[in-house]
Amino acid sequence: MKVFLTGATGYIGSVVAEKLLARGHKVLGLARNEAAETKLRERGIEPLRGDLKDVESLKRGATVTDATIHTAFIHDFSDYDGAVQTENAAIAAFADALTGTNKPFIATTGSGFLGDTREATADEDFPYDRNSPFYSRGESEQDILKLSQKGIRSVVLRLPFFVYGRGGSSFVPFMIGQAQAAGSANYVGAGNERVSAVHVEDAADLYVLALETSTAKNLYNVSAETVSLKDLNEAIGRLLDIKAHSISTEEAQKQFGAMFGFLSINNQLSAEKAQRELGWKAKANMTITDDIENGSYRNLTN
Repeated sequence: MKVFLTGATGYIGSVVAEKLLARGHKVLGLARNEAAETKLRERGIEPLRGDLKDVESLKRGATVTDATIHTAFIHDFSDYDGAVQTENAAIAAFADALTGTNKPFIATTGSGFLGDTREATADEDFPYDRNSPFYSRGESEQDILKLSQKGIRSVVLRLPFFVYGRGGSSFVPFMIGQAQAAGSANYVGAGNERVSAVHVEDAADLYVLALETSTAKNLYNVSAETVSLKDLNEAIGRLLDIKAHSISTEEAQKQFGAMFGFLSINNQLSAEKAQRELGWKAKANMTITDDIENGSYRNLTN
């Protein structure tokens, strides 16, 4: 297939592109600028100039390809509502282009809008937390799922807080940087809150499975392990040769800013549905704490 991929130069999307090419698919990648176009061409990807706010470019990409995988999102937590508005406009553009085609549309959300799952491990039917500051993206998730009513094979992959590996992710480099600046790897209270994680290559494999499995539909959680926030910070402490340290909620809010909501709650996902329906299996040979301490994140300290 020829696949239109947003976020093709990003952390997750670039690995998805790599997996697609390895499977013999062709990739049309969204490129914001000339540098991105060059980067994509060097990797054997055809570029399409545009961005998430250029809805006509999104429609073009979806129209001229056999399937669309949407991994891009504006991760600006200082203007989260604006990021979600851009996402909603992009979803509407894809809907316009794909209605009645039965083409696959594989989209991405995150588990933040589930809020604090406490002792539970959330499956795909777990209720949204309407009080979550990220609830609006849950509404976007519902909009994507409803596209199946318009003759689109819509699939949502709901990612955990921690997608890790290859020295990247949203949260691990942030936490390492915070620890370096503070001189200690800080966690809130006892640090017993548990969060889900998945290696970026395992997540990318699931995008390809969702594309290639004609029966794939609706929503799939993505998770391979759970880890406590204390254990994460202790691994960062060992990486940096500093102490891991408990701080108060007030101190954490000041230190972590917009990220505090992610680094102070339980957020655990079950990926049993993806395993059962799509045959997905996590293959990473390093857990997130192993990778932080002894793997791809060591380069961030140089």
